[in-house]
Amino acid sequence: MRHQKIKGKLSRPTDRRKALLRSLLRGLIISGKIEVTLSQAKQTKRIMDRLLSLAKKDSLAAQRSAFRILGDRKLVYNLFRQIAPKFPEGGATRLIHLSWRRGDGAKMAVLEL
Repeated sequence: MRHQKIKGKLSRPTDRRKALLRSLLRGLIISGKIEVTLSQAKQTKRIMDRLLSLAKKDSLAAQRSAFRILGDRKLVYNLFRQIAPKFPEGGATRLIHLSWRRGDGAKMAVLEL
């Protein structure tokens, strides 16, 4: 049975899903705001909150774990030195629901720091 299973497959194979989420995380760290579908925003928010809790620990092991997810040293530096100190008590990401996308009717959302 599928009781309490996370629905995070995004209709993609594992390698493409990881690449998609990595690029969404990069865009969120660089620009501070992205507009994507609701399901993609929920998955990105889940991983971003995990990265921010790692960044608050500020240890070498936490930096290596973040690098494993992001794959770019500059982004890890920005996350640990610039973004995480702005949110000391948590609640760093905000998910705002938007209207339906005109082309295919997908529910859209804005994810911002």
